[in-house]
Amino acid sequence: MRKVLVALFALGLAFALAQRYFAEEELKRVAAGGKAYAEVFANQRPDQALCSLHRNRLPADLLPQFLEEQRALIKYPASGKLMGDWRKGGAIFNNLQKANCFSCHFGSPVHLGGDVGPSLEKYGLKRGQSEAVQRYTYEVIYNSWAYFPCTVMYRFGAQGLLTPEEIADVVAYLLDPESDFNTKPAVGSR
Repeated sequence: MRKVLVALFALGLAFALAQRYFAEEELKRVAAGGKAYAEVFANQRPDQALCSLHRNRLPADLLPQFLEEQRALIKYPASGKLMGDWRKGGAIFNNLQKANCFSCHFGSPVHLGGDVGPSLEKYGLKRGQSEAVQRYTYEVIYNSWAYFPCTVMYRFGAQGLLTPEEIADVVAYLLDPESDFNTKPAVGSR
């Protein structure tokens, strides 16, 4: 009985917090979706709730604070190096259970890539390996919302899916001129 009361209280609290972001009519539609749907929707993080509320198109007046908050979430490797081991990065990039990057991005020499995100074919050869390119690449992988608010790309670091060191390995896979990503043809390239 106590567990049920605690669960009901938590659901009520989450729903009350969601009311800060959603109009009454929207909350009615959420509640009509069923208990499980309402729980998930009501328990969104504030940034996700903001994206949901605005259907992934944040108004211009909200963007500066949103971007600042997202950038504040980015953590860097303890070593300070933004490029790790490209071989480890390749294993992460091309693993369905780990990062699964190739499912959305074309460019992998191992798997036929998708077209949800931009092509990354020969990414490092086209962009170079400057500190600015390393930082940008690292930060987009860590928290894509710091550059592209509400995008569907996973926020690998911000959501705890990859460690900073694993992200640095993926950065190396994309940028290192010796990496298979830059030396071998992408599967399906012309």
